[in-house]
Amino acid sequence: MVKKITRTKIIELYLDNYGKRLYLREIASLLGKPHQSIKPYVESLVKDNILIKNKRKNLVEYSLNLKDKRIYDYLIISEKEKLMERIQEDTILKILFVNLSSFFKYDAFIVFGSSVSKIKKGSDIDLLVIGKRNISKQIEDFENIYNKKVHKVQVNNL
Repeated sequence: MVKKITRTKIIELYLDNYGKRLYLREIASLLGKPHQSIKPYVESLVKDNILIKNKRKNLVEYSLNLKDKRIYDYLIISEKEKLMERIQEDTILKILFVNLSSFFKYDAFIVFGSSVSKIKKGSDIDLLVIGKRNISKQIEDFENIYNKKVHKVQVNNL
């Protein structure tokens, strides 16, 4: 599958560490594209004040501009795109997503642990639920139908 270069794909590279600094060649390598193809997108983000260009001697690093409040919108969009791609890759995660979607208005859900990268046969799904709604019935039904254990951790708020 050909991956399209987008601004949010570049921002996605910073999701695991907002303070990260990346060189253009690193960004290109992580996206699997030539640096010449990536550079206009990165420079566009710099021009829009979303990324900061840091020059040290003859090296140039790029980092998130956390002072510009729009970066948080970009981060949210990047997280959402990453989630949607992940759901398309993993049918069992997609089914869980659909089963819990009626609770999204009032509660937040975070998949964590090994399930984030790939759900393996025999492994469980770690799920953090932030909210007061009782989803035990939906989880139990999901576990019984799909023979997949869900390790639910629930808190009322953070």
